[in-house]
Amino acid sequence: MKVQKASRIGIVVGDSELRAAQRVDGRLVSARVPMGSDLKKSLRQLITSSPFSGRETVIGLEGKAVLIESLVVPAGVSKSPRVVCAERLKGDPVFNEEKAALGVASASPPSGSGPSMVILAAVNRERIAEVMRVCRELELQVNAVEAAALAAWRALPSSGLQVRLLRIGRTDVMLAGSEGKPLFCRIVEAPIASVELRATISRAASLLSSEGFPELITAGFSEAQRQKLSVDLGMTINAPSDDVDDPAALGLALDGTILTEFTPPEERELRVKRRVRKVRTTLGLAATGVVLVVGMVGLQRLSSLDDVKEHLETRAAARAEADRELTVAQADLAKLKFNDAVLQSAQPGHLMSKVFSTVANAAPERMILDRINVEDMVADTGDDGSRSGRQLVLRIHGLAEGDETLLQYSQALLETGAFMDVRVESSERVPLGPTGLEGERFLIYARAETR
Repeated sequence: MKVQKASRIGIVVGDSELRAAQRVDGRLVSARVPMGSDLKKSLRQLITSSPFSGRETVIGLEGKAVLIESLVVPAGVSKSPRVVCAERLKGDPVFNEEKAALGVASASPPSGSGPSMVILAAVNRERIAEVMRVCRELELQVNAVEAAALAAWRALPSSGLQVRLLRIGRTDVMLAGSEGKPLFCRIVEAPIASVELRATISRAASLLSSEGFPELITAGFSEAQRQKLSVDLGMTINAPSDDVDDPAALGLALDGTILTEFTPPEERELRVKRRVRKVRTTLGLAATGVVLVVGMVGLQRLSSLDDVKEHLETRAAARAEADRELTVAQADLAKLKFNDAVLQSAQPGHLMSKVFSTVANAAPERMILDRINVEDMVADTGDDGSRSGRQLVLRIHGLAEGDETLLQYSQALLETGAFMDVRVESSERVPLGPTGLEGERFLIYARAETR
């Protein structure tokens, strides 16, 4: 009985449609279905609409749930590329560290000198969780979760420095890289304008090659569109040697370097458990072979031990990699928390213009304010170590007509609602001039809690 040689099923999950591709015995099997309101139903329809083989898949995400940017980190910057990317996304309402998983790929330019090339990829965590839940319910074995646009690089053969323009559905993806690895990526809504495309190619060329790109490889374009691009850009436009209808789905199906992976930790554990089950099955078959064919005992046992060794080595490597990533993430988190605390402590708890207008507006007519001292301080810590906020302390020096005017001013400050405590610290009767009139030189203490 002939056994089919099949690759993994590459599944692209977009906003409006689902696509899949797989190589089975050298031929390409593909399918696409519109995205319905029920993701599980749409994914089942996709898998059953073409003769796909097996249950092993690689998921690629695209659309509004994915952000991909290319950054340049100068050589003198002491921060790691991951820290630079995390700071880039800080405060983003959609792709901040709480809502999105961050993937970072960095490399030196092909020339060997200059700034580091960094590709930032962020994927919404809820979208990942939703897709993984549906895959588990459909009993699909997910080997990896990637950004579909970056996986598209694996769909076309690579040699030397290349720049590619891939039209995938409603988007144009421009990728540039060297020796099988993309170093620059930009995604725009199709069709991309020639002026914008020329500027993007020039930007990538300035980062990757001083001589520019010899040609532009396109996929998803007609011959007439390629000829128009050649005239607009003034460069050679070629199609790939093999016609590729969906480079993103095909790239997911093929083996190669995964630039940014978003596979959840729980799925990686399930992957290890599946390998354990495979090892157990192999051991069971080996035991059966001992009973049936005594002469094959040695060969079967050797094969089983090799599988066990591979499994244990894979598990140890995965654990070491997870520990390393955890250590880096904890260090980055501690640094971000420290920086945030410094910023919070340095931020004033009030607007100085509001303070002076409140104090001045409450003063009666027969009063002169000489000097106002303002102190913004952190409140004392409680017994449990917590802080109650910040306090604004004012000391107001001035001259009033008499006690009634001074009491009237103190009451007016309290009635503004801005101060928690207002009291007269000192008051001295002083002459106002040669006419014999007297007044009160005073010092008023006022305290407010700002935040």
